[in-house]
Amino acid sequence: MRSIKLMAFSLCWVSSVAYADLEIQHYKNCTGSPLKALQADSTLFFLTIDAYKNNQYNYAAILDASETEMTQCLIVDKNREVILDTIPSMISNSCGGQWDKHSHTPVWMADIGGGKDGVNYFYYLASEQLKQLNKRDVSEIKQMIAGIDCQLSTYRKQDAAELNDSAFFLYQLGYDDASLKFLNHVIKLDPNRTVAYLNRADAYLALKNIGQARKNYMMYADQMKKLGLSNKVPLRIKKYL
Repeated sequence: MRSIKLMAFSLCWVSSVAYADLEIQHYKNCTGSPLKALQADSTLFFLTIDAYKNNQYNYAAILDASETEMTQCLIVDKNREVILDTIPSMISNSCGGQWDKHSHTPVWMADIGGGKDGVNYFYYLASEQLKQLNKRDVSEIKQMIAGIDCQLSTYRKQDAAELNDSAFFLYQLGYDDASLKFLNHVIKLDPNRTVAYLNRADAYLALKNIGQARKNYMMYADQMKKLGLSNKVPLRIKKYL
């Protein structure tokens, strides 16, 4: 569920700010929709109309300026080279919306008639979207799992915390298999991410794999001991140690 809260209409035309245009034909398409423009001539022009960057995130909105019936505003992660979303715009050669620069995570403020079910905020971190969902949002959760799975090979060590948080929320939503898969990747990226072992143990326990749950609880407790944080180990896992 990408819709978070309704906001007043605001229209952002092509920005006069100069951004470096991107060659995104080789970017991984994780939008869930085929983007025919990316299969076209390599000279296809994509104009960066808005960008969001802070110490942790580097995202951009890219305008597909090819001759199509409807302008496509592509949301891309420039760091990991992934196309996260495509928003159709009824406005020729422009996108309605802009990044919310006041948010600590990338949020695209869309104002596109019929593009995304009205006027909404769209979060582009999986964990930020997942924590808004509940177990009734089955189709949205499955869409999120597919999106994370598509991007999995592009995650790097600095993305381990975000991926861990996404896996944690999936566990809370009851998607233990998906949570476990993503936690395995978190630990592959960063073997020293202590909380991932606790989360992985919980996922194994939910899947009734007591042996692997105990093994991961012990790895978690061992890392906490090395950090001098044994007193912070949850009492609920003591029986597995």
